[in-house]
Amino acid sequence: MTQGPGRLSEFLSRIGLERLRDRLAAEDVDMSVLPLLDEEDLKGLGLNLGERKRLLRAVAELGARAEGGAPPRDDALAGAVQLRRLSVLFCDMVGATRLGEELGIDRMQIVLQRYCQTAQRIAARHDGHLAMSQGDGLVLLFGYPRVVEGFAERCVAAASELQGALARAPVTFAGRAPVRIATRIGIASGQALVGERGEDAPGGVHLVGPAVNRAARLQALARPNAIIVDRATRELTAAAVAYGAPRSVRLRGFSEPAEVFRVVGMSAPAADRPVALLDRAAETALLRKLWRRARRGHPATLTIHGGPGIGKSALVQHFLTREVGPSARVIRLRASAMATHSPLRPVAEALAELTGPDPPPAALAALLGAAPESAERTARFVGLAAAPEGDAGSGADERAAILDLLARWIVAGDDRPTAAVLENAQWADDATRALLSRAARQAQLEGSRFLMIVVTRDDAPPPGFDQGRDRALALPPLPEDAANLLLDRALSGAPIPQSVREHILRRSDGNPLMLESLGHALRRRRLAELADAVEVPHTIYESVAMRLDALSAGREAIEALAALGAPADPALLGRILRADAGTVDAALAALDRAGLIERTLAHGRETIAFRHQVCRDVVLERLAGPARERLHLAVYRALAREGGAPHRPDILARHALAGRDWANAARHALEAGLGYLVRSALPEAGRHLDMAMDALARLPAGPEVDRDRLRAVAGLAAVERSRFGIASDRSAELGRQAVALARAVGDAKAELLALNGLYSHALVRADYRRADSFAKALSKAAERCADDDFRMIGGRAIGAVALHRGDQATARRRLERALAQYERDAHLPLAHAHGYDHAEICAALLAMSLWIGGDLRGARRMGAWAIAHARAIDHAHSLAQAISFRVMWGALARQGAEMAELAAEGVALSEKHGIRVMRAAARLFPFAGGLCLQPDAPAAAQMADLASRVAEFRAANPFNYVPLLNSVLAEAHLRAGDLPAAQIALAEAQKAEARTEETWTCAEVLRMRARLAAAQGDGKAARRLRGRALGAARRTQAATIALRIACDMAEADPRPATAGAVRAALARLTSRDGGWDVRRAAAILRAGAHG
Repeated sequence: MTQGPGRLSEFLSRIGLERLRDRLAAEDVDMSVLPLLDEEDLKGLGLNLGERKRLLRAVAELGARAEGGAPPRDDALAGAVQLRRLSVLFCDMVGATRLGEELGIDRMQIVLQRYCQTAQRIAARHDGHLAMSQGDGLVLLFGYPRVVEGFAERCVAAASELQGALARAPVTFAGRAPVRIATRIGIASGQALVGERGEDAPGGVHLVGPAVNRAARLQALARPNAIIVDRATRELTAAAVAYGAPRSVRLRGFSEPAEVFRVVGMSAPAADRPVALLDRAAETALLRKLWRRARRGHPATLTIHGGPGIGKSALVQHFLTREVGPSARVIRLRASAMATHSPLRPVAEALAELTGPDPPPAALAALLGAAPESAERTARFVGLAAAPEGDAGSGADERAAILDLLARWIVAGDDRPTAAVLENAQWADDATRALLSRAARQAQLEGSRFLMIVVTRDDAPPPGFDQGRDRALALPPLPEDAANLLLDRALSGAPIPQSVREHILRRSDGNPLMLESLGHALRRRRLAELADAVEVPHTIYESVAMRLDALSAGREAIEALAALGAPADPALLGRILRADAGTVDAALAALDRAGLIERTLAHGRETIAFRHQVCRDVVLERLAGPARERLHLAVYRALAREGGAPHRPDILARHALAGRDWANAARHALEAGLGYLVRSALPEAGRHLDMAMDALARLPAGPEVDRDRLRAVAGLAAVERSRFGIASDRSAELGRQAVALARAVGDAKAELLALNGLYSHALVRADYRRADSFAKALSKAAERCADDDFRMIGGRAIGAVALHRGDQATARRRLERALAQYERDAHLPLAHAHGYDHAEICAALLAMSLWIGGDLRGARRMGAWAIAHARAIDHAHSLAQAISFRVMWGALARQGAEMAELAAEGVALSEKHGIRVMRAAARLFPFAGGLCLQPDAPAAAQMADLASRVAEFRAANPFNYVPLLNSVLAEAHLRAGDLPAAQIALAEAQKAEARTEETWTCAEVLRMRARLAAAQGDGKAARRLRGRALGAARRTQAATIALRIACDMAEADPRPATAGAVRAALARLTSRDGGWDVRRAAAILRAGAHG
């Protein structure tokens, strides 16, 4: 008889008799002895009648399963179809058709029976399930009907063992050669819909999903007696299985090539990958204290327990690396899910790691400090060496001597202090536990310099490690500060909106592995930022799913709580489930006992919530589509019927949409999205408006639906412009949709709004001809409709185009008039429709026109007003935009330190609201301007930093302001002595001017070309380019740049005539400030006067 589905403690826990564990262990009853006990034995142990009957029945069922009989029915099979993670094993007998012809029906039936019984027995040993048997084809499932830890590893181990067992035990018939059964096996892991077939379709299980199809295709791909797995299986088992090199193949029915791996053999489990150790100072201090005491002859055992991913391995690895020096012995024992039935496997693998897989007796004898014959017996005992043929095994005295030898080796193999670690103790076999318990007792008796650390996922310390001086350490979740730091590491510094950060922190619940997984996924794949469905890391999934599978009651209640997604009171759960108070209370009691929920009482009202957020994620993941839809619809109806204050529309929208109640989903999602948009909560606004569009698309067409679609599209366009820039392709597409919908429903105002969006898109794409055309069309349409709002907006649009094309007189006239027409109370709603406020953008653009046109004080006042106004109206995107424009022309104006505080505000604001382009601008322009002003030449590190900031800005805004930016970059490159880089920057600027007609800074670009020519020693070219630059400045009405060019001329050729030109250029300014250009001109004039 095998040891069954697990060690004694696991077996007793599974049948609800875990309270008998200590009583049976005290009498040396383990899984090998348990089947030998009868009614009288159990009575003698003090078990009552009910306990005896339950235990004997469970042992009998276990025996039937191990002997290949029909396995007992599992309650999990009787449930509805669920979406489960599992590993699927397809096995096919090689040459079955030919063999059947050779053997005939009767003999072939014997072969098939042996084949099937062997597979069923081995699957049971590894906690698998024979799902289907069709002739020579078998389907085995691991992770169903109950999840077990390491089910993918168990699946591969079962496959390897099955092929070995069939090869070692051929089927024999009189008069012919033995029949050796060869197989092809394919294994795939992933999600599948799985459940027992109903009465109308009896036999086997219902099994659907890509993993199932992959396993079947991989089996067909395998050679005889080979095992082929997919990438998902390989990733789950890489620490315990050796694989050949990957192959890329095309599997029939799959569109993309797949990587497949051939199993080479089983390998010892590697240590868990250490994660960053954060905020574990108290735990590290306890380990350090115990180690110091152990070194002085006060041995101890510490059990570290906590859920998967909480950081147990990281803590131990940190301790061993930092605190346990090379002068100490470290014994690492690693239990594996595949070896729960293999006595002393962790010990054997530790010895093999130190001596080699097949150690000579002398090497093992030296390691153990024993005679060679003792070492040889020990090697056979733990499975490192094969027993001689006919060996009867070890007797009781010899077993005790071997265990004493191993315990002495673990505790004190030599004179050095020892730290012994048992990792994944939840998987350790009974013999390993007993050996370590013996070692701990020996260390206590002898006062050895010994510390044992037991690492387990179990909520409580495992049995066998509860001696009086043992300690237990439960690892708590990370606090918020540490969780934020770990998330930042996972994101590699990439910014995310504050609402998204809070969402991830809430979902991860302080679990480092979950935090890293979500952060990496968000960075790599740009997951939906506020997505409700989260893929739980596999080790966490297994741990939670095992608890769910063990539930005897409460499954419907926990599914309802998961669908609700928020704490609830029993009455609300009762309405969702349509169950009475007694039924709900019984279900909650079962969930409380299982440690899955928390029940709190405040102000006389009970609240039920998940103990850990990840439990909800696993429950949701396992809910199949129709079941999930029914639950969400029940939740929506329960909330909608609930008295008191109405629920938030975002909550109602989520449940209505998931429950396929499209009309209510559209109504609530639209209300929620537009509400978020008013509050500048842009990620949330976008998500709910997308939900509204999804629901509206499923409703019958009609005027009301079109009107709601128009509102949703207009809102999404505002979100898109604010978050990802007006230049995005989706912004234009949404604008075109809005125009069509507005015309369809006859909404002239909405049509004007959409046309403005298309103008804005052309402007920011630096398509100034098209932008000019849209601006003029918008103005004409506004006149035709007699719409004063869009007369104002159309005038601003014409002024903005004029600014960028170098017509500053038109720009100032149009922008000043448009700003004067602004009325805050009447026009503030336009900020939410457009994504920015009219007055803010008018003032920001006007400041730029004023500065380049020579009104320096006016430009500062107007830029400051734009920022102050955006703060006053409390519109995040308008404020970020006003700051961005201010720091951009501030860099052109060589305004340094005064921009730093603004830039910091802009970065923080943009990160909070997820406005990428504004963040990039706030990081780039003040930094670049500072490099142009600092007294020393920029260092290489500063220029590298500048390059990364430029790349970020251009990724977010690749179209406009290229000439402005590149003129500033050219100055930085010149000051750094990198003339080729300056030349490249200026060449790009000229190309952009020719392509886009963005010429308002063309005089500055020509001026910088002159500076480059002078640096290259070509004075003649420099003079010629200065002349061209001065002409361009006059043509584009750029009085400030004309002053700058005059100063260049005076510095290159200091004569009274050039000084006079500076004086004349200074006089042409409308107003002067104390900025860089005015100070420079004054210094030149002072030097000329003294000269």
